[in-house]
Amino acid sequence: MRLNNLVPMLNVRDISASLEFYGIALGFSIVSDPKAVDEWKWATIRSGSTEIMLSETNCETRLEKNIDPHSNTNWPVIFYFYPDNVAELYQHIKESGFAPTELVTTIYGMREFSIQDPDGHMLSFGEDAGDL
Repeated sequence: MRLNNLVPMLNVRDISASLEFYGIALGFSIVSDPKAVDEWKWATIRSGSTEIMLSETNCETRLEKNIDPHSNTNWPVIFYFYPDNVAELYQHIKESGFAPTELVTTIYGMREFSIQDPDGHMLSFGEDAGDL
């Protein structure tokens, strides 16, 4: 038996705010039936070949906000993405008015940065520094 795909489902407090963030910052668009957003407060979104499900819920995530994952390793999960061009994505996110961490080259050879979504989920983006 093998697993063929993973699509994380993130609990969010406001589906509209999350859809706006993921659309503007990362180019995600809704691929599920748009009526599901209105009726169930749920959506599958996609950017390139990456999919995420968002589900509005009243559950408290208890995630800290405005924390740099490089200085705090106390995260229950970090979603790590591999964009086509990490520097271009970083610049786009900054120009869109969001506040990512600095774009750094790590000791493990990645050029990366992170940003939190409106609910505090940690999203990190990296590219092999040797490919730059």
